Amino acid sequence: MDAKTRRRVLLGLAHKAAAQLGMDEDTRRAAQMAFCGKASLADYSDSQLIGWCWELKRRGAEIGIPAPPPKGGSGWGRPTEAQLAEIERLALRIGWSGLDDGALRGFVRRTCAADDVRFITRGQATAVISGLRRWLAQRQRHAGQEVA
Repeated sequence: MDAKTRRRVLLGLAHKAAAQLGMDEDTRRAAQMAFCGKASLADYSDSQLIGWCWELKRRGAEIGIPAPPPKGGSGWGRPTEAQLAEIERLALRIGWSGLDDGALRGFVRRTCAADDVRFITRGQATAVISGLRRWLAQRQRHAGQEVA
């Protein structure tokens, strides 16, 4: 497969995966911006496009990607997929846009002195999850008090 055809396939897979996940165009563009700093897939490099496809697959899209997953961040000390998914789920419940949200980065920085979720350890991921759960519980308690 030549480079042009491969790129077209990757672009199609990325759009298909986003549709499977129920993303409308605005949501998809915001997620792409958070992932790579570029709202349009046309501006992604091939390696960034492959990484985005693997990210969509991690989020639950059922696509076959014609490239191996990006290397790095999978050692025994790295957070598990379940931990990262839980952090993302909690961040979304708080109202943040996901793992690349600036507010989450600030929370991670205050909680475990890491600059980004990508750089935390398994133990730090547990601390972040606990902190986010406490924060949500506190918000729910305050919301309940305001209604009463």
